[in-house]
Amino acid sequence: MSNNNFDEIVEKMKNQKDNKEAQDFLMKKLNPTQSKKLQEVMSDRNALEKMLSTPQAQELLRKFMGDKND
Repeated sequence: MSNNNFDEIVEKMKNQKDNKEAQDFLMKKLNPTQSKKLQEVMSDRNALEKMLSTPQAQELLRKFMGDKND
């Protein structure tokens, strides 16, 4: 995924009205393998915490939150 596509997805995710709408949007953007893996991680608290502690996840969260320090 290119940075332009990534930024577009982040912007569209931030504009979703609720969590379900955002999840549906994201699942449509992922291929079936990616979607399945995301669902597995989201249902495993330990895996989710491990994933969210990575620098990449922290950067993504900053983008979603609109951090101006990027």
